[in-house]
Amino acid sequence: MPGVDGPPGSTWRLDLAYEGTAYRGWARQPEERTVQGVLEEALATVVREPVRLSVAGRTDAGVHAWAQVASFSCSAADLDPDRLLRALNGLLPEDIAVLRVAPATPGFVAREARSRTYEYRIWLPRTRPVRDRACVWQVRGPADVELLARAAALLPGRRDFAALTPSAHEYHNCVREVLEARWSEVAAAPGVPAGAEWVFTIRAGSFLHTMVRVAVGSMVDVAQGRMTVDGFAAALASRERRRAGQTAPARGLALIAVDY
Repeated sequence: MPGVDGPPGSTWRLDLAYEGTAYRGWARQPEERTVQGVLEEALATVVREPVRLSVAGRTDAGVHAWAQVASFSCSAADLDPDRLLRALNGLLPEDIAVLRVAPATPGFVAREARSRTYEYRIWLPRTRPVRDRACVWQVRGPADVELLARAAALLPGRRDFAALTPSAHEYHNCVREVLEARWSEVAAAPGVPAGAEWVFTIRAGSFLHTMVRVAVGSMVDVAQGRMTVDGFAAALASRERRRAGQTAPARGLALIAVDY
């Protein structure tokens, strides 16, 4: 039926970017402003029928996406990709952009991605990050970046990550495979001292609710002496959320790549 992924009609892929600050996450919620809700309303206006989107990454409230992928099917078989792109961007607010519209093979579903890559940015100077304040977490107090790297090295591999989510009870199991996890220094911009900004990159087939943010918060706790590297390892092994560290703010997190 129209409005779901798959035949009949035509199936489409949308590549998106959005700043999540003003939204209660991706997923449509009653009485809440969400990215899915805003985008589906715009799509319905353009294609003249209700549309339901599938998405690669269900970002939480305040989380950004610079390379999100969504898909939908509709009964119209003669949509023009360029006209659809222009029409959607004409209707959407300035914090959401459709980067690309393309016909997809029948049965393509955006959520069936092989992996997702997220980045989390932290800011270490005592002066606030005015230019990028909506996309970076200012960490208060000294942080040992070598300890950040040692903590990140504990994450790659297949294991139960229940310690990194408060919602473990909602999953059949919390086993996930982290393919990559590393910290790197962001190149200094004019007027920004070297070592001011660091970015954590993590890639996995899928993630648990707040998994990246709890991981980052725990690693910052290690870097600031509130937890040891061994303590973080023990927390991961325990599968208990209470043993891990703080939850980092949503604003520093962004989806940056999706692979199929």
